[in-house]
Amino acid sequence: MSDSLQDQMRALGLATEKPGKKNTSRTKRPAKTAARNRNSGAGEASDLSLEKAYALKRREEQQQADHARRKKQAEDRQRRQLNKQIRDIVKVSRLNKDDAERTRNFFFKGRIRKINVSPEQLRALNSEELGVVYLSGGYHLLDRENVDRVRALSADHVVDLGTDEAVDDGEFPVPDDLSW
Repeated sequence: MSDSLQDQMRALGLATEKPGKKNTSRTKRPAKTAARNRNSGAGEASDLSLEKAYALKRREEQQQADHARRKKQAEDRQRRQLNKQIRDIVKVSRLNKDDAERTRNFFFKGRIRKINVSPEQLRALNSEELGVVYLSGGYHLLDRENVDRVRALSADHVVDLGTDEAVDDGEFPVPDDLSW
């Protein structure tokens, strides 16, 4: 047990330097210095394994980045294809009127949204004969059959008016505890 800790580590192959020398370099050595050390024979095994470890790490990180990029591209392609299919349905069956005088408010994706409708459309919308579809920042009024076609493609694009409390142009109810 007279061996020092450094001697024991050197015997196990964990230390390659002589006891009097200290390695003060904490950063990765440049390629020329590493090559010079390999050629001189000092520390050859540890330099090669360290370089291999860095190369393996870089290759693994690059593979992960490539995989993430391919996955995102595939998701983007799928989203564009889905939006095109929904856009084709909306284009031929959209019932929105530019001169609609009523506003139908609804809750969608955490916010209150609105769509302008005629009085007849408002009645049909409230009786669920019509529905609302979200596409590319706009809300489109469609008949029930086309809303169901969009729902079959993506339920996230269909506004659920039945479960949320609908608010139209009328007054908002005031809770009893807020009256003055």
